[in-house]
Amino acid sequence: MMVLNKTICLMAFLVSTCLVTSAYAEKLPDIPVPIKNGTGAIDNNGVIYIGLGSAGSSWYKLDLKKDNKEWEEIKNFPGTARDQSISMVLDGDIFVFGGVGKENHSSTPRVLRDVYKYSPSQDSWEQVNTEAPVGLTGHTGTPLDANKALILGGVNKDIFDNYLLEIEKNKDSETVKNKIIQQYFDKPAKSYHFNKTAYIYDAQENKWRTAGEQPFPGTAGSSLIRQANQLILINGEIKPGLRTDTVHHAILEKDNLKWISSSLLPPLSGNKYQEGLAGAFSGISNGMLLVAGGANFPGAKENYLNNQFYAHKGLTKTWHDEVYGLRDGTWISLGKIPQPAGYGVSINYGDNIYLLGGENNQGKPISSVTTLNITDGKLITE
Repeated sequence: MMVLNKTICLMAFLVSTCLVTSAYAEKLPDIPVPIKNGTGAIDNNGVIYIGLGSAGSSWYKLDLKKDNKEWEEIKNFPGTARDQSISMVLDGDIFVFGGVGKENHSSTPRVLRDVYKYSPSQDSWEQVNTEAPVGLTGHTGTPLDANKALILGGVNKDIFDNYLLEIEKNKDSETVKNKIIQQYFDKPAKSYHFNKTAYIYDAQENKWRTAGEQPFPGTAGSSLIRQANQLILINGEIKPGLRTDTVHHAILEKDNLKWISSSLLPPLSGNKYQEGLAGAFSGISNGMLLVAGGANFPGAKENYLNNQFYAHKGLTKTWHDEVYGLRDGTWISLGKIPQPAGYGVSINYGDNIYLLGGENNQGKPISSVTTLNITDGKLITE
């Protein structure tokens, strides 16, 4: 009971200013190319950077402080083209962590452990002389200060790489390939060994260390929000095709995470279950935590609870347009974004949350940018 009361107080702190109007929802121009499964970050000067994913090696930037806001192409990424990287600003540079791509001219994608950084002043990229302790795909992260990055979650490299390799080796036999797919998906969540260890990367020291282990299953495709020393880890997959609706809350204490509680997103309209979301957008506007979009397989949770471990078999992947907000410790539905979308980039700047790119309800990449803002307690979208 003491933990619950502490959690409510912390949540109340996060949303205490949600009724104060201090900004407006500014519309940004579309990205020059559609980008899904890409990555992006914003620097201390208010410049957004976005690239990779369906954009290949291309990167773009936009200065939010300019009156005439336009996207500019910057130097191409020099490494393996990749999906599902994450990026953040450390020591004034844009660091890119991992992803999944075809390394060394291989025909089979692999989970990557490498790190690259981009210098805005030099418009140049270089590979950092380090590798993450684990493969980094489906992971999420956030800067902790000017030099340190926190990275959570992600798939198991050995298991995922082996699955992709077996599919490639048997690509000419539908019978064998379907058997491999069936065997891969028809397992309980614990069999996939998603990463549960939190890692901290120090850019100045170029070193990695652990920040504790999650007391709950590892996730992939989760959203992460940080405010001061508080972190909110939102949903994600607990196995391929199956999401969790749990929202976990942690406190960062001396570079270690203390997980203190969890809450649940409300069920979607007309559904028995909230399936949970992967690839959702997220951010904070006027003190309110927002979660928007994302995708899942309606019916997968019920199947899994009935011991059908290939939980999403025969189900339709569904993208969503709902926007949820955390108010007084409770998640509520606030409205909708212009179209169902997920697997894009979330950028928080002031009280605006920019949803950049992603994929639509046909799985196609999009170039649109949507702005979310809480004004007088209400959701404004542009």
